[in-house]
Amino acid sequence: MKSLKALRVKKEEVVKEVKEAVVTGSELEISLVEAVDEHLSKRNEVTFKKVNGFHPSYTNQCKRYWYYLFSGVNTDVDFRPQTYRIFDNGHAVHDRLYSYFREMGILVSEEIPVNYSSPPIEGTADGIINWYGEKLIELKSISSEGFHYRQIYKKPKDEHYRQAQIYMECLNLDSGFVIYENKNNQELLPIYIEKDQAFIDKLFKKYREIYGSYVQQIIPERPYKITSKHCQSCNVRSLCWSGENDEGKEGLQEQEMF
Repeated sequence: MKSLKALRVKKEEVVKEVKEAVVTGSELEISLVEAVDEHLSKRNEVTFKKVNGFHPSYTNQCKRYWYYLFSGVNTDVDFRPQTYRIFDNGHAVHDRLYSYFREMGILVSEEIPVNYSSPPIEGTADGIINWYGEKLIELKSISSEGFHYRQIYKKPKDEHYRQAQIYMECLNLDSGFVIYENKNNQELLPIYIEKDQAFIDKLFKKYREIYGSYVQQIIPERPYKITSKHCQSCNVRSLCWSGENDEGKEGLQEQEMF
């Protein structure tokens, strides 16, 4: 049987180990955020991507980028954990607004598959509502600063306008709304737009030229310098600029694209 002294020593050692394991509330807070960030970072990986059509939701309009996507390419996915939370919040906004329109009895359709032959287009339109006739809806969450800018000028972001125009053409709709929700206070801003056939014709002509380059296996020239914001954020940048030295990269002139 252990002596009383030995038991006291053992107890003191256990208490000491427990005290050393205790962390502060601040450390617990930091460790929780780090754990969430680590979990979301697992979404980042190199993935093979090959498309059969232009995706209206893609903001990258570089001809060379689309040539690579049609051909099939490994893309580098490297978003910050906070960016993934922004994406997930945007999906939640969609679900909530769909539920409102559904309860109001005006939601005609949601998450509509879109396919178009010439130029080849594939994507998913957010939906159609019946509001004084059937109209496209594209749903976007936006920062308070961006919201107020759109509110003043009553104009969607260029990529949102382009996306809506493509879907209106593909779905044979004459008008629609780009609906913004303020991330800070959930204020809504629907911006009404009508189909702009001249804009669509010009855009589709460009898309046909890009697709023609892919069919003929003629890779387009780089339209930007590697130091441009377009190249810096592109997920096929490493492939596009492989084999180029810095002097060659710097010598290229950045051009304005449609």
